[in-house]
Amino acid sequence: MNAVPLLERTLDVDGHEFAPPHLWGGIFGPVAERLADVCAPFIQAMGDDYINRPGQAADDSPMTAENVWTLRHTGAPGAFDMERRLEAMDLMGVQRQLIFPSYGLWGQILSTPEGGGPIAAGMRRFLGDLSVAESVELGFAATDEWNDWAVRTTALDPDRLRPVGMLKAPRDADDLLAQASDLIGRGLKGLLINSGSPPAGLSPATQELDPFWALLAESNVPVMAHVGSDLGFLNSPAWSEADAFAPNKLSFELGFEPYSLATTHLAVEHFLTVMVLGGVFERHPALRFGAIELGAHWLGPLADNLDMWAEKVFARRIADTLTMKPSDYLARNVRVTPHNIVEPVDRFFERYPQLSSCYCYSTDYPHLEGGAHIATRMHDLLEPLGDAVLERYFVANGEWLLP
Repeated sequence: MNAVPLLERTLDVDGHEFAPPHLWGGIFGPVAERLADVCAPFIQAMGDDYINRPGQAADDSPMTAENVWTLRHTGAPGAFDMERRLEAMDLMGVQRQLIFPSYGLWGQILSTPEGGGPIAAGMRRFLGDLSVAESVELGFAATDEWNDWAVRTTALDPDRLRPVGMLKAPRDADDLLAQASDLIGRGLKGLLINSGSPPAGLSPATQELDPFWALLAESNVPVMAHVGSDLGFLNSPAWSEADAFAPNKLSFELGFEPYSLATTHLAVEHFLTVMVLGGVFERHPALRFGAIELGAHWLGPLADNLDMWAEKVFARRIADTLTMKPSDYLARNVRVTPHNIVEPVDRFFERYPQLSSCYCYSTDYPHLEGGAHIATRMHDLLEPLGDAVLERYFVANGEWLLP
């Protein structure tokens, strides 16, 4: 066991930037300033002290051990000033942190109008009924601003701060490869992909995408799916249009009602099914994949399902594609983050020991969903399972996504 106490050397595979919209322009650029106006009706509907904090002039909440575990949203210390984020990480015992977009997700919604649903349509109306082409152009420009910010932030501390670059909807396989090459060449150490639609209109398992997967594997750069980046999978908003699913709280990332939360994992589960059975991880054994803020309850049943079909029905056919059981690829190549507040992570380790390499610690900082004092809560939950499980969950498993 490492001499440094466990909770002082944790790896956090899910953090975010979270700035109030009236400060977006100064942080990200002119497109962000315009989007702050576009998004204003939705942001105001979420209530003050979530994203909207009109009187906030800076990231200046007191940097205390209590505040980093209890203050959330844009008022948390280090929410959007990444030099202060390093201080917050020190107080939380976090050695490295993946940082996912908050602002950037608005751009992705606009640039995926066919999958953005009523939010994208409403945002376009506030811009004077933009055409689809204009919406995509604005969304791509916002994504470029996020990526520029991510490059600048990485340069502050390339080891500890790991902002994730956003891949725009590619025209074709060559465009996808070019985007990835550019972002990796600029120093980014993680990429976010939309798991809700086929990349470049192609199956993730097609060999046309092998150069893309190979680049990621050879560069030790993980590719991630994240909640909110699954646009197009459930394309119709009608599924949730029922009284039972009326939201009592709004979020640009999650729908806080039973249907949305119970289905957040479907897109990535489908995406990984294609990748595993299609031999992507067989052909690229060093490829690193993260399913972030999508829960972990689905991973064990997925492994059982894929193993069943591979062993009981298609064993002869799959022998030409796979040399291991599907569950073995999940254990080797894939990492997931449980919903710490609600999911019984201890049972996952007990029920699926073959997947004990997959479950990773995350804070979701500074988003509310991460929970207060979550490191202590998760340590207390997993401590009865022994030091080896604690080491896996807080440190070793996350190293796959934070090499």
